[in-house]
Amino acid sequence: MTVRYRLPNGLTVVFQQQRHAPVVAFQVWVKVGSADETADEVGLAHLHEHMLFKGTARRGLGEIARSIEAHGGEINAWTSFDQTVYHVVMASRHAWQGLDVLADATRHSAFDAGELGREIEVVCEEIKRSLDMPSRRASKALFAEAFTTHPYGRPVIGFEENVRAHTRDRVLGFYGKHYQPSNMVLSAVGDFDEAELRKQVDALFGGDWGRAPATTFQRPAEPDFTSLRVGLTREDVKDAHLHFGFQIPGVEHVDTAALDVLAMVLGQGDASRLSLEVRRKRALARDVNAWAWTPKDRGLFAASIIAAPDTLEGAFEESLRVMATMTRVEADADEVETVKSLIEAEAIYQRETVQGLARKLGYYESMAGGLEREAAYYEAVAQVTPAQLREVAARYFTFDRAVVSGLLPKAAALDEAALKAVLQRVAAERPSTLPA
Repeated sequence: MTVRYRLPNGLTVVFQQQRHAPVVAFQVWVKVGSADETADEVGLAHLHEHMLFKGTARRGLGEIARSIEAHGGEINAWTSFDQTVYHVVMASRHAWQGLDVLADATRHSAFDAGELGREIEVVCEEIKRSLDMPSRRASKALFAEAFTTHPYGRPVIGFEENVRAHTRDRVLGFYGKHYQPSNMVLSAVGDFDEAELRKQVDALFGGDWGRAPATTFQRPAEPDFTSLRVGLTREDVKDAHLHFGFQIPGVEHVDTAALDVLAMVLGQGDASRLSLEVRRKRALARDVNAWAWTPKDRGLFAASIIAAPDTLEGAFEESLRVMATMTRVEADADEVETVKSLIEAEAIYQRETVQGLARKLGYYESMAGGLEREAAYYEAVAQVTPAQLREVAARYFTFDRAVVSGLLPKAAALDEAALKAVLQRVAAERPSTLPA
């Protein structure tokens, strides 16, 4: 049974006991990500992820990682657009040492100026490495094209010029503003006693943290797409990387489950429609897939193509046709049931480890509307019908208001005019069947 309670200082705790293995997982979900940064703070959410394990008033440089690894545990973190997460996995006999380290890092980080300078260099190297990969550059270009107003248009890691400008005072200001109990969720799963967990949480995370109430950054909303958005870049690359997509709502919307099923039917796995028609049957692309990204705010339903320059236009047109058929014709019932079973199986698999379950609890409680949303989501998946998929596809596949972004070889013939012509042709036809 999953339990949720809140400390007097505002920290939310969600936990579930699992006694079948002597292991525990603790995760602190901070409700701040790169999309919560102001123009002067770009890159700070990710920089904090680097800095929080670099020492506290009680633990010097390197001691945080050593104190976990010496007991056979693992400690790590990640940053996204919507949250920053710090996590520990330990043998249960060392559970409270692990929880103490996590609390100390998130509550009492020292932010040593020398270490800050070194970590800024580390982050800048990460930024440079990300720019070395054509797929990463293409993905960043898609988000920049799709989110011209909302901060989702910036990479989570930030930009080198912003990261290099950060000072310790700026870091401390961001830390004090966001890293406080009312803005955090502690997720705990594993082999522990409930009474002892509550006692340890109160001792380590309770009390007054001495910080002002969290201030919420008002993210600028991305306007409705009212026309086609196109951005093509030509570089000295071998393959073309083309993305095209449509604006969809965020994670708490009623259509989220159907959009996830639709994405799997269209473009996830060798048996998906895009893979079958574009890659396997017609050999127009080296890779093609579709995905529904439903974050806290508005997201994207997109398809991604990697193709040779001479087959790129054909791959793009055929992919559009495959997606257009979904707006006119219901998917096969067996096909939909198979996808729903795969989603259910994946949910079960994710819960088989303490860290997987802790991540589920932390995500739903901090980002997706509360613990109750998980059961509601999977119930919605179970209820998805072929007719509902057709309705959702027709609602969101607005070909005259798509976003298209491409990183193309210099020799690729596809240009913006040809791309628009393909979109207009498929939109006008709205095919209900595909050529044999």
